[in-house]
Amino acid sequence: MQKSHENWLLKGDRNTDYFHIIVNGRRRRNTIFSLSCGDEMIEGTKNLLKHATEFYKDLFGPAAGNLCKLREDMWESSEKLTDIDNFILTRPFSETEIKMLFSVKPNKAPGPDNIPVEFFQHCWEIVKNEVLLLFEWFHDNKLDVQRLNYGIITLLPKVVG
Repeated sequence: MQKSHENWLLKGDRNTDYFHIIVNGRRRRNTIFSLSCGDEMIEGTKNLLKHATEFYKDLFGPAAGNLCKLREDMWESSEKLTDIDNFILTRPFSETEIKMLFSVKPNKAPGPDNIPVEFFQHCWEIVKNEVLLLFEWFHDNKLDVQRLNYGIITLLPKVVG
């Protein structure tokens, strides 16, 4: 253990044969070459990706037959939105509403786009028109938001030992 630690300290970060042996060995240990699914063995990158995708779609997707229909007469009229409330909720976004972004405290974690809120706060006059157009497209159902609904799934191989 002492000798390997010494080798890593001396050669580990440099672009040496030792570095490549360590990195490639780690990559080989962490690569999934096959999966066992019942009696079936799944091999090959394409088949593994397809199997993992289908498995997690089934796992996180809606259960079959899980559709609930609500009757129109289920709520009293006092419990429903008024026409005015409905109008307010469905009208296009205003610049004032969008600028509520300025009330978010700086230094917060960025969203999935990795753009921190400070960017929009400091560069508002530069990006304002594009942001307003984005909200307009969203409101008019012209913006494909399908790619925003995703998760990152990482398969972790079992380590023997």
